[in-house]
Amino acid sequence: MNLHTPVLIGKILENLPNKSKLNIFDGTFGGGGYSREFLSGGHIVYACDWDGEAVKNEKLVENNNQQVEQNLHLSHSSFAENIQTFEEDFFDLIVLDLGYSSNQLEFSNRGFSYQKGEEVLDLRYDIAAGHACWDKIKNLKRPEEFFKTIYKYSGESFSPAIAKVLLSLARSKTNTKPEIRVFEVVEEIKKVIPKKLTKKLNAILSRTWQALRIWTNDEFSQLEIFLPESVKKLKSKGLLMVVGFHSLEDKIVAGFMRDEARVVEISEFGDKAKYYNLLTPKAITPDEEEVTQNPRSRSGLLRILEKI
Repeated sequence: MNLHTPVLIGKILENLPNKSKLNIFDGTFGGGGYSREFLSGGHIVYACDWDGEAVKNEKLVENNNQQVEQNLHLSHSSFAENIQTFEEDFFDLIVLDLGYSSNQLEFSNRGFSYQKGEEVLDLRYDIAAGHACWDKIKNLKRPEEFFKTIYKYSGESFSPAIAKVLLSLARSKTNTKPEIRVFEVVEEIKKVIPKKLTKKLNAILSRTWQALRIWTNDEFSQLEIFLPESVKKLKSKGLLMVVGFHSLEDKIVAGFMRDEARVVEISEFGDKAKYYNLLTPKAITPDEEEVTQNPRSRSGLLRILEKI
């Protein structure tokens, strides 16, 4: 079953380069929503996903549609790794959706949702790489850095208290049963939230889960590697489109695009040049109809950079 609905896909399709057949990079394949739309338009899609389950469960090619099958190139890797495998000036469009898939929330069994109480707090996109979140917490060498990490990636004012109880929980585990389960984390966080703020508990849990997921997967480092590599791979008039979902990642994307779109001095004689146009001085957001149909889209922010 595929529960994932691609965010801002209508706005993305409205802004496609005006060519009949595009080379497109889909850096976060997920449920395949973006790729499906691109393939239906006759374009060639090079897609990847960190999550091997997303790649393994790919169901885009139906009814033995050979042409569509030939136009899809799907691989299991992170977007930062994958983009580096292409030559420069290769893509007409590069798309990156930084949200996690609804399928991961519902079916991954990796603790992406704080409502999945019996799941282990893993939070890795790629279970074959790195360390599960519970394992990283248990083996922290500098606990004081964990307090700062939770706050940095969540902005949550209760971060010091939350970090403290999570560290204590991890250290209470035995070698025979070292894993931390989602319900245990929720219960520990409840203990440090004043009763008068009970109505805000879900928001606090959401921010905490965001921080733990970003930390577990080192997501911002991946993004900072990807962005400068991506613009090298664009053809002239090619577009980089990034959909973000919270202020921290959007700040990275917006800052990068603004810097690239600046006029730069290219010689000692004061000659100047401009290599990119920022097509979204203000991010594109979902309209009311999309938010009604897909509430998870409400925080989506689309930014677009054009290579001159």
